[in-house]
Parts: sequence; C-alpha cells; structure tokens
Amino acid sequence: MGAAVAIAVASVISMFVIIGHNIAAIGRVDVGITAYAQPELPPGKRFVLRGPDPRYPGGDPSWPAYARILTRALEAKGFVPVATAPDLIIRVTYRVGDTLTSVSTTTTPTKNGHTDSTSVSTTNLRTIRIEALDAASAAAGNPTVVWSIHAQSRGTGDGLAKVFPNMVAAMDGYVGVTAEQEVKVSNYDSDPEVVRLTQP
Repeated sequence: MGAAVAIAVASVISMFVIIGHNIAAIGRVDVGITAYAQPELPPGKRFVLRGPDPRYPGGDPSWPAYARILTRALEAKGFVPVATAPDLIIRVTYRVGDTLTSVSTTTTPTKNGHTDSTSVSTTNLRTIRIEALDAASAAAGNPTVVWSIHAQSRGTGDGLAKVFPNMVAAMDGYVGVTAEQEVKVSNYDSDPEVVRLTQP
C-alpha cells in the first residue's frame, strides 16, 4: 500500500512539473542576436524599407505586415520613414528552414512498474536579417553597411508570422551597436513591446 501511494505521489509531482514547465514556455520566444555597427554612425535617420514586396515576382504576401512592425520598431528608435531621399536603405531578408526532428521518451511509474510514451517534435530555425545601408553609397553602386542585426529563433511551426514581432522586439537594444558574440534574448507575447508592435 505504501509503495502504491509513493508511486501515485511521484506521478502527481511529475505531472505538475511537466504542466508547470509547459505553462512557463507558452508564448515565450527565445532569440539569438548578433549585430554590427560602424564605430561612428552617420547622423541621418531618414529611411526606406526594402523587402520581398509582393507586388513583384518572388515577393512575400506577408511583407506589408512585417514592414509595419519594423517601421514601428524603428520609429521608436528615432528613425523616420520617408518616400524619397532617405539617408538609409533598410534591407530586410528572412527565412524559415533547417528543420530538425527529435524523438523523446517519457517514463511514468505505475503500480506494476512503469510505462513509456514516445513523442516526436519538429522545429524550424526562423531567421531575420536587417541591414542599414548608406543610401548615398548605394546610389553610387557601392553600398556600405552602417549597421546590421541578425536574429534567429528555433521553434515549432513552419511559419514566421507568429514570432516575427517577438524577434523584432528582441532586436530593440541592438540597433546601431556591435554584438559579435550571440546574445540570447527571451520575451513573451504579453510583453509591452511585443504588444505595441502588433497593435493594429
């Protein structure tokens, strides 16, 4: 009887640990950031965004929504979107790939021993690269990178839309700075900056 109770208690504790871990992970996005910036940044902050415009062949229908999120993030850093005569051309690329499949086995104690359950999970690497190019040098055919940020996050799902605001929010402290070693940044869907970026 005592052994059965002990097994039952252990099962309950294990269940609550798993539930607690899953709850903590809900809505969390872990992002790795690397960044580069020239030692002395030019003063100009007028910019235009360049991305996979869906109006042209090979464009992405999601780009207009992503562009709004990026513009909102850049405006918060003092940058000003313009239609003509920019100081910077902000070039944006992104992708989802490098699929990994993992198999895990969970052992649960029972009255007669234990039972094993196997689960299979698939994750993808989501990446966003932002490069701020000096507009004058780009016009001359020799674009100079003023600053750039590379963000990557591995997670479930084969799309980028859900985590795009989280990944852009994670870049917040790295605009115009250098971070050669990858920095890990975690945030949640409920974080104020993520909410701000996703507002209509």
